Amino acid sequence: MISKASTSVYVSDNILIVHSLRDERGLWVRQYQDKIYSYSMTNTEFGNEILTKLEYSENSKHKNSKKDFWTVTGIKSYNTFCKKYKFIQILKYDDRIKVELWVSIGKGYIGSKNPNNIVELLLPVNPEVLGETVRNLALNSKDIDFECGGFETADDSKVSYKLLPDEYIDIEDGHTDAYQIYIHEEYENNYIGFMIDTAYESFSSEDIKKTWTRWHGDLKSFKYKEIDDKEYYVEISGKNKKIEKHSYLYKDGEEVLELTFEIDLVNTPLELQEKIKKDFKKFVKSVKVV
Repeated sequence: MISKASTSVYVSDNILIVHSLRDERGLWVRQYQDKIYSYSMTNTEFGNEILTKLEYSENSKHKNSKKDFWTVTGIKSYNTFCKKYKFIQILKYDDRIKVELWVSIGKGYIGSKNPNNIVELLLPVNPEVLGETVRNLALNSKDIDFECGGFETADDSKVSYKLLPDEYIDIEDGHTDAYQIYIHEEYENNYIGFMIDTAYESFSSEDIKKTWTRWHGDLKSFKYKEIDDKEYYVEISGKNKKIEKHSYLYKDGEEVLELTFEIDLVNTPLELQEKIKKDFKKFVKSVKVV
């Protein structure tokens, strides 16, 4: 059965409710809208707003908007937006409304394979019930703690951590294959980050050392230590004349993620180098993956 209307709800520490229109291929395309909703609105208010967007989607003759819907949040890239906002698709049919949680894969969303993440409500629907259903799907999907740092991985794991001190600037993914990168505000060559695609041939000591050498030149030191503590299973460190690098690898389903820091040994004062190392160790201990 073909859906008659479509609305997307994006939930973070605030909410976007975005109606869709069909394009010339018959696919739903999300429209730009400039309203951000408070997370504290009631379920009845939430449900009524969703129903209004569905009505607009079903009856509108407007052309597709050219402006990206998510830019109203001030987030620089769609990939970063996907890491911060949960996506719930709502489709209206003749006799029911289908509510489905989609999962962030870092560069977009895919439908969840969990049958508990799909709910169907018969029409006519009570706005309070609709609002509560959508909110519960978001809350039960490994919530990010927005008081701390965090993101959801491509494998639908939740990574949370204590925020770094104020002198570290969050540059989101830094236009690289990373979930999150922090640089020092005065000495920007020093960074801490969660890397997605590490480009290692394998995660053996030999292959990682070969990759680090290819990236940074001959290493004065290199250590590879297998550990069994929290989520981490390997600790790696290395140094040459210009940089010092320290990494932890942890499992994310079938994938491996790398939590790493790099210090510029040439241009960074020694006292600050030591502080960055201490900040990194505290940061490592705060990381949780569920």
